Amino acid sequence: MRILYVYGMAHTKDIPITLRKLGYKVEEYPKVQDNSILNDEETEELVAYIRRHRITHLMSIHLIYNLAMAAYQAKIKYVSVIWDAPYIKIYTPFGKMDNCWFSVFDRLDNERFRKAGIPHTLYQPLAVNKADVIMWNRKAKKVLEGKYINDICFVGNLYEDNLFDERVKNMPQVIVDYFNSIFEEAAFRWDGINRIYGKTSKEMLKYMEMVSPDFRIDNRLDIEDTYLFEVIYLVRKIANIERIAVLNTLSEAYHVVLHTTSEVGADKLGNVEVRLPVRPGEDATVVYAGSKINLNISLKGIEGGTIQRIIDIMGAGGFVLTNYCVETAELFEENKEIVMYRTPEELFEKVEYYLQHDEEREQIAKAGCDKVIECYTYEKKLKKLLDWVEGNS
Repeated sequence: MRILYVYGMAHTKDIPITLRKLGYKVEEYPKVQDNSILNDEETEELVAYIRRHRITHLMSIHLIYNLAMAAYQAKIKYVSVIWDAPYIKIYTPFGKMDNCWFSVFDRLDNERFRKAGIPHTLYQPLAVNKADVIMWNRKAKKVLEGKYINDICFVGNLYEDNLFDERVKNMPQVIVDYFNSIFEEAAFRWDGINRIYGKTSKEMLKYMEMVSPDFRIDNRLDIEDTYLFEVIYLVRKIANIERIAVLNTLSEAYHVVLHTTSEVGADKLGNVEVRLPVRPGEDATVVYAGSKINLNISLKGIEGGTIQRIIDIMGAGGFVLTNYCVETAELFEENKEIVMYRTPEELFEKVEYYLQHDEEREQIAKAGCDKVIECYTYEKKLKKLLDWVEGNS
């Protein structure tokens, strides 16, 4: 097996490094590929490279159209590791190609893919690079010297630039009121039940297009317009509502730090201390290990998957307080390796409790770290993935 790893808009060097450790022959393609554009010239270059270097498998993070087409033309396999959910880009003819194989971390997304006729999907939790994590943890301990730099920390996007605010909130009040009712029903309820999908009708979208000439659903995917609208308009708006409200409420009683790329005015974030984005790797490890509580509020669209933020925090030895997810409760033992909340009341109660119980909090963080390093590594993930690809030839 000779693998060509190709970098797209989302990428990691952990995959080619790990593949070499596992004994595979790996080359890294010199040109970054656009994830969403099919370019005939780029495809031809890829096919020529594949044939010249006798490549047997292409590999990337996320589905890259040029790679799917190049693999098809060169009659080889293309393996894509999906990091996002819901991953709607797979609902294309490329996702249904028989030479395309996908690793998917959201179990419910995986079930939808199978029902949609996508032939090759494998459910796998996300992972860390074990060697790097161990090295970063050692360095973080030296930097922190047993001290904490934050009480409560959230690393993530606030989605203040969401499409709902941009294109919907200024529509007629009857429309705004309808979607506000959905937000009221779905927001701040973290019990694993989806209260967003199926609430928007085709008639509603047609009415919105009629009253607002600037509003259009540009759908080139093999999914309903209503589902596409709910994913790209409603899911992120609810995340915007939840994250700002939770951070502000917590900051009334505690010191709350936000590391983000979002540009949010001080008028929206009250007492929250906003800091620059944290770089993955050593810097993130110091932040995660140096925060008493690492808060997670997942997008509502991620229904059956444990996001990379959780895996990374736990790998760094950080304590995670996250919204409830069925899959996360299966991967990690609740209150022993991870702590979850289902309501705002439970969230605030657990923040207060674990800030006052250092020893218990640190035991949970250590147990979570041990679990990630033992079970959720790229070595195990990629070996299982490629064994699956070859075993189903």
